[in-house]
Amino acid sequence: MAQIKTVLAKYVFLDIISYSYKRTVEAQTDIIAVMNDIVRKTLKNLKIPDTKRILLPTGDGICIALLNINEPYDIHLEVALSILKGIYEHNNSEEDPMRQFNVRIGVNENTDNQVIDVNGNNNIAGAGINEAQRIMDQGEKAMIFVGRTVHSHLAQREKYQGKFRKYDAVIKHNLKLEVYQLIDSELLYLNSDQPKALEDFMDKIKSHKEKFQKRLLFKNN
Repeated sequence: MAQIKTVLAKYVFLDIISYSYKRTVEAQTDIIAVMNDIVRKTLKNLKIPDTKRILLPTGDGICIALLNINEPYDIHLEVALSILKGIYEHNNSEEDPMRQFNVRIGVNENTDNQVIDVNGNNNIAGAGINEAQRIMDQGEKAMIFVGRTVHSHLAQREKYQGKFRKYDAVIKHNLKLEVYQLIDSELLYLNSDQPKALEDFMDKIKSHKEKFQKRLLFKNN
């Protein structure tokens, strides 16, 4: 049995919204190149060395795994926000609508396993990376969602007080997933609106609770 190497991994999982919708193959290729360039510049500007990160292409997105980085404590949020800002600036300078694009981002952290993939490259495996994708799936364009662990580490920091909105999502196999949306109306490149799907879901839960309370009150009377 191979020796297992564990790492504290902080994930920034992103994909492009409506990647192939009304886009030529050439335009799809161009926006992937732009996204890759923005990610590379972000990692360089934040001085994250190659030895401290793994980049996993996902076709229409990227999973960035930051390895054993404790300072700054919110490095994964800094990466996510920098990427959104880079895309916002690109869209403002790009005149071709097919070459403008948006992403959604999921942020998570966990102690996972660093492994070697079939090509002999470093890869990552574990619950943290799997959950990061599910967290990302809850968002819409230019939104950042974080998992419960990330929220518990950041919510009491002054920098992030009052900047998270909680949702209870339901994912595959009807499993419950607690997620938090990063909100900040001062950041033009961050979408702080409520995602439609989650808003409708929370309204449905609220309606069910109100009906149950009414039935309980009627029964007791």
